[in-house]
Amino acid sequence: MRMPRTAVILIAAVCWLAPAAAQQFRQPPPYRILVTNDDGVRAPGISAVAQALQAIGTPIIVAPAENQTGKGHSIITTEPVFRQDVSLPNGLPAIGLTATPASAVNIAIRNIVLPRPDLVVAGVNPGYNVGYSVSMSGTVGAARMAAMLGVPAIAISQAAEAFQKEMVFGAEEAIWVARRIKAYGLPPNTFLNVNVPPMPPGGYRGYMITTQAQARGGDEAFVEEKNPQGRTVYWNVWKEGGAAPEGTDMWAVANGWVSVTPMRVGETDVTPSTIENLKAIFK
Repeated sequence: MRMPRTAVILIAAVCWLAPAAAQQFRQPPPYRILVTNDDGVRAPGISAVAQALQAIGTPIIVAPAENQTGKGHSIITTEPVFRQDVSLPNGLPAIGLTATPASAVNIAIRNIVLPRPDLVVAGVNPGYNVGYSVSMSGTVGAARMAAMLGVPAIAISQAAEAFQKEMVFGAEEAIWVARRIKAYGLPPNTFLNVNVPPMPPGGYRGYMITTQAQARGGDEAFVEEKNPQGRTVYWNVWKEGGAAPEGTDMWAVANGWVSVTPMRVGETDVTPSTIENLKAIFK
């Protein structure tokens, strides 16, 4: 039986249009999040934040194989870096590298997470990274390295006293900050340093965009003792706390706010008075 001419034309039109129509409904590519830290790939904070970030994207965990707390932005230059593929207690796959946090991010972006990730999240770190301690933080160093490579990044840390009981809250705050970066992006060479206080009665007061306090983020001391071989040993003892002006990261967490500090790559002092004074000195 011969089809009517109009039916043949309609079927042909549908077949011709189908691929174009199908493309309109194609799913967007996954939002890929490199998750790292400075406490080691098996630290509980990285498992918590990676699991939480599944709500907004695909987490890929690459972190130092062992604890690298306090390594700042130090990098590996002459030693070989070894890779170990592991499975975390929550079942997520992860990669451990025998590297500092900054080098782990550098290697991950250049060699492992290809194409490059849409976002880097470093943490959740047990213990604040506020004030001058930001300079020593491996968590912040990892985020800074990502920003140097052109990838938006978050460093997220939580009060040490609340970390064990409230780690899930820190992971939730990582999601909320990441959602905003996913929606609005960040300026080039900028990353966010986020610090989460203990949960106050009634919940956090909200987010406060802060500046970095010009003060130590706590008190530091060294305990001296002798080891069994008779050698003198010094052990670092750090206690969070300290006062700082309102509007700074230290003030915010002390008063129940989640502190969000925009950080820039580079340390040039662009204060006009400093620039002009130095021009006069070196004239």
